Amino acid sequence: HDLVKDHSFNEFGLIICKNVLIYFDEKLQERVFQLFYDSLQFGGYLVLGKSENIHKKFDKVFKEYGKNIYIKVGVL
Repeated sequence: HDLVKDHSFNEFGLIICKNVLIYFDEKLQERVFQLFYDSLQFGGYLVLGKSENIHKKFDKVFKEYGKNIYIKVGVL
């Protein structure tokens, strides 16, 4: 999938995106997190790289589960 151009993929239970977001500017990161949010089922897991964090706009809808592992727990 193209994180820059594509829309919501599906409703996944797990999305792994490691060491990609660090290359995107703030605006593109926000767009990608919206894509992740839309594509992840409630209670689904998002795994990021060790240098990446949840975008500040989405920190209330993703709860940290473990090191660089987050669960979708809220609604925007």
